[in-house]
Amino acid sequence: MSTRVTLLPRWSFAVLRMAALMGVVASLLLFAPGAVGPAQAAPACAVLSGGAAPQAAAAVDAACGRIGMPYSWGGGHGSTPGPTYGLCDPDNGAPDDCNVKGLDCSGLVRYSYYLAVGSDILNGTSRTQWTSSRAVARYSRADGTAPLVPGDVVFFGGTASTIHHVALYLGQGYIVEAPYSGGYVRVVALSSHSDYYGAIRLYGANGGSTTQPTPDPEPAPAPTSGRYWVDTFANASVFASPTATSATGTLYQGTSYVYCKAWGREIGDGGSYNHWWLKTDPDAGPAGQWVSAFYLSRWGNDQAKDNNGTVIPDCPGSTPAPTSGRYWVDTFANASVFASPTATSATGTLYQGTSYVYCKAWGREIGDGGSYNHWWLKTDPDAGPARQWVSAFYLSRWGNDQAKDNNGNVIPDC
Repeated sequence: MSTRVTLLPRWSFAVLRMAALMGVVASLLLFAPGAVGPAQAAPACAVLSGGAAPQAAAAVDAACGRIGMPYSWGGGHGSTPGPTYGLCDPDNGAPDDCNVKGLDCSGLVRYSYYLAVGSDILNGTSRTQWTSSRAVARYSRADGTAPLVPGDVVFFGGTASTIHHVALYLGQGYIVEAPYSGGYVRVVALSSHSDYYGAIRLYGANGGSTTQPTPDPEPAPAPTSGRYWVDTFANASVFASPTATSATGTLYQGTSYVYCKAWGREIGDGGSYNHWWLKTDPDAGPAGQWVSAFYLSRWGNDQAKDNNGTVIPDCPGSTPAPTSGRYWVDTFANASVFASPTATSATGTLYQGTSYVYCKAWGREIGDGGSYNHWWLKTDPDAGPARQWVSAFYLSRWGNDQAKDNNGNVIPDC
């Protein structure tokens, strides 16, 4: 008995050979050294390699301090470097940027070097920045990115006349940039842009430049504490001081900057509260006003941190937070408060209910019939300035000349 074998057509062998070859090529691509793997997360913004001049490293630090700042088309091109409201320009993808305070790409680079060296050395758009006479070194696309050091100003575009983007180099292939309308200052890989054009270096390794910058004749006043970017969960009224009660404007919900903090009257809702007040420039109203840290989106009671978790510094000369803690007490009636335990002119009111006090001091007697108390409790009243004094006579739970909180703890001496 014979077995019949059906041979494949001659043309099918060519197909099989091609399939085998493609499999080999795919394997080589997959396992070859340097094969592209999953994208890596960008590192934290910082000077990531050596070789930078001190001024360039300072510019990187300044740019990294703007992480999370909103992009604004045309932002940062005022008479003095710094965030400004941009331009509403739908043709350039920025339909609402006249309502956004921030920086565009060249505004970020300009402002970073301004903060680093104290002079406006790199004004203009990305195209004019490329032609800066301050460059001590210049690199083209043909040079690659190997010569770059942190603080080099990197440009993107097909030709010098079509440069459309600029950023600061961090090292290790990363840049810090203000990317596009609707975005925020961020760290990305330089290779995420396909049209790297070149770079300029403004200071040599020893800090030298082609011309030494001269201080601006009238530098814009800026707080020494810098700016700290925070998110707020609602529109918030602002005030002339941390203890004022008449609103002077509004800080809109979103991302804004603040300068520093001071302790003041409590703002709260239910179990949420905050005594810290943040100096800021509101969206409506005069600059240099105060907004309650209660409106911060990311932090809890009596905390005041920026979006990176950095504690916002105290404003010079501001009222510090109390060191004695807080003690919760119930009062049976609205009570006048005074500037000291012996003062007789009321400065505000602590409303009936549950309130906190900090400490106690002996003072003039307050009483009614056979009830009396000489202890006075430091508190932040509901009406009037903070850090005033209320008589312990108004405590609901205790007797004559006693000063305890609701848990029976003796309130400590101030």
